[in-house]
Amino acid sequence: MLGDIAGTAPLREALETTNSLLAQVLDELKRVNADGLVTVAQELRAVRDALPAAPAESAPAA
Repeated sequence: MLGDIAGTAPLREALETTNSLLAQVLDELKRVNADGLVTVAQELRAVRDALPAAPAESAPAA
């Protein structure tokens, strides 16, 4: 649509560049988020493993 209007080529190029850069940022954010989730999961497992074991619950008397 913008290609049909005279003088919009610079605007279209700027938008294409912006879209390309945003796609790169999104990819980086996805990678960082995934890495962060893995790290948090590892840390939570380490905390869980460091906690004293809970005593086993006895079965209710019948």
